[in-house]
Parts: sequence; C-alpha cells; structure tokens
Amino acid sequence: MKSLTPAQSEFLRSAILHILREAAEPVSLTLTDKEENRALLTLRIDGDETPTLSRNDSAAVPHPMTVEAMAELILQEWKNRGETILIAKGGETIRLRLRGDSILREPVTVAPAALRQPIGSVGKTTHLHPAEAAPLLRAIGLMTPEGEIKAPMRRKFKQVNHFLDLLTPLLREKTDSGPFTVVDCGCGKSYLGFVLYWYLRRVLKRPAAFLGVDVSEKLIEQCRDRAEQMGLREMRFQCGAILDAEFPPTVHLLVSLHACDTATDEAIACGVVENAEQIVVAPCCRHEIAGQLSGIPMYPIPRHGIFTQRFGELLTDLLRALFLEAHGYTVTAGEFVSVQETPMNLLLRASRGNSAAQKRLQEYEAFKKYYNLSSSIDRFKTERELRRRVL
Repeated sequence: MKSLTPAQSEFLRSAILHILREAAEPVSLTLTDKEENRALLTLRIDGDETPTLSRNDSAAVPHPMTVEAMAELILQEWKNRGETILIAKGGETIRLRLRGDSILREPVTVAPAALRQPIGSVGKTTHLHPAEAAPLLRAIGLMTPEGEIKAPMRRKFKQVNHFLDLLTPLLREKTDSGPFTVVDCGCGKSYLGFVLYWYLRRVLKRPAAFLGVDVSEKLIEQCRDRAEQMGLREMRFQCGAILDAEFPPTVHLLVSLHACDTATDEAIACGVVENAEQIVVAPCCRHEIAGQLSGIPMYPIPRHGIFTQRFGELLTDLLRALFLEAHGYTVTAGEFVSVQETPMNLLLRASRGNSAAQKRLQEYEAFKKYYNLSSSIDRFKTERELRRRVL
C-alpha cells in the first residue's frame, strides 16, 4: 500500500470532492497504473446525471454512494494500486501524481490511451469507440477488464456497432421540446438500448429517455441493475408483453432487434398505434405465415419444406413493409450486417409520412387476399387501439 502523508491525503480528498461537487460540464477522473496504459477506476460526471463510478476488476461498486464515499474509494484505490489520476475536462487533461512529498499537477497535451485497442473493432466505424465507451461496454458485459471485446461477444459488438452506425442519422434529427425518447421492444439484455442511450447522452449531449420491454423477468432485472449501477436514471424497463407495455406519450424511435416471430409484429403494431416517428426492426424467426401456405398459385410450394420456410419468411417481411406503408410510413429495406455475421440480417426502417398510404392499403389487402394470409399484425393493431381507448 502506498503511504500518503496526512497533508497529501487531505489535498487529494479536497481535489476529488471539488470535482464531484462543482463540475459544471462533463468531466472524467481516471485512476491509472504506473504506465498509464490501463484504467483501474473511472469516475464520470455528465450534467445532472448521477456520477458513475466503474472499475476494471470484478469487485462491485456499491450504489448508491455519497460523494464523500466516492472520494474515499478513489483515494483508497490510489493507495492500493494506482499511480496517477487523469482529470479530463473541456478538452484538456490534467495529471496528478506523487513525487516524494509533493503532488505534481501537470497538463497532458495528448491524453494517453487508457486502454489498448481491443480486438473486435468494426472497420472504419467510429460511433462506438471501444476505448471511449469502455465503462459502458464493461457494464453490459461486452468488454473484459483489460479493455478487449470478449471473444464470444465480438459478433454481438459488431452487430450493435453497425446498427448504431445506421441509426445515427435518426438520433441526430431535431425534435420538439423534451428528451429524445427510444423504446426497445423485446430488449433482452438491451445491449442496443444501453448503447443508444449512451450515444445520445455522452456523444450527442442531448436529453434522452429510454424504455425497454421484454417478457423475461430475469433479463429485465439485470437491465435495471445495470442502469442503476451506471446511474442512468432515464432508462426504464418493463417486464411483460410488448402489446401491454406502458409507452411514453411521445416515441421518437422504436427499435426491435431480433424479437422472435410475431413479437416483431407486436412491436410494429404498437409503433404504428403510438405514432412513433421512426420504427426500425430486424426480424428474427418467422413461422406464422409459413404455416398458412397451402394451395399457393402457380406452384405447390409446400411440397418442399425449405421452400415453404423461405417463401414464408419473404411473404412475412413483405407483409410487414406493406402494413407500415399502408399506415402512413415510408419504408426502406436492406441488410444491416453481412450474412456471415447472422442470417437474420434484414432491416426495415420506417419514417412517419407517406402520401400514398391509401393506395398502399389497397395493395396490402390485395396481397393478403391473393395468398390467403391472416397476419397477427392486424389483430395486434386492433388490440393496441382498444387498449388505448380503455386507458
């Protein structure tokens, strides 16, 4: 353990408390090892949000913590393991370190890399920079304490990063007063949700609110614990069916990443009824329509199981795109990652506003009639509308 004189301890404690109490702009305090190439503990303050404290080992950080308790923890960690403290504020970085009985305060012209470049970067994509987002990536389980993307999570990291790359133009769009509100339907562990919220608050510096919905009580509790640990007060999570979720009054962006089968239809139907400005879904398994394929015109597709499956998937997503267009959205469809990363790589992006909605509604009904299809998406829309009227 490093020995500090009473005067040194009091100076450091006062300096840390001043940062915690008086920060008028985003600031981070990072405790590093001797070579300054590994972050041991990081404190971040951003506006009115609760200060977030994270560490690179498996030891838990108690929450909630008073500012006094945070200062004592940082001071204790410096005595145990640390060599320097880097304070980043307003584009400048200050280094605090011991030299004999003195504490040196030095400007750092180029902030040293606190983390080595992790394996699993995504080409030229820089929206989710692994080093800058290290506290987030560790908290959601994508990064090791040493600053590398975990081997089993590299595919997930690439998917989420590229998804963020595609959504960034939507996140930058101007909105009316109030926070930019994101709803994640079928959020699971909410890797995407945490990344979107982090990007809105930390990078774009705009007010944001988030709602994650999933039927798994275990996963929702994990998400709540992570949000509390990171001090993200505007992130809420509900356990239950998407169709029954309590949506915020305004939804700027509704996302659903690989919600199984008709859960994607629930998300789309709720987005339409709740007048979401943007709806972005990446469908997963699609079984409902495939089970209805019989007597298809021109060819007996059910004779071959693989044709039934693939044709059913195609019809399902065509139906979803037509449904969105019929209800006033402009839709684009495409792949969002390589098929080598996941075969479930279709992305439907819908923006509110379509002058040809009435024509698309006629096409939608004709499409269903031609293939003799009955989709849950229509029933979900009706149920959601009834629920709104009851409430």
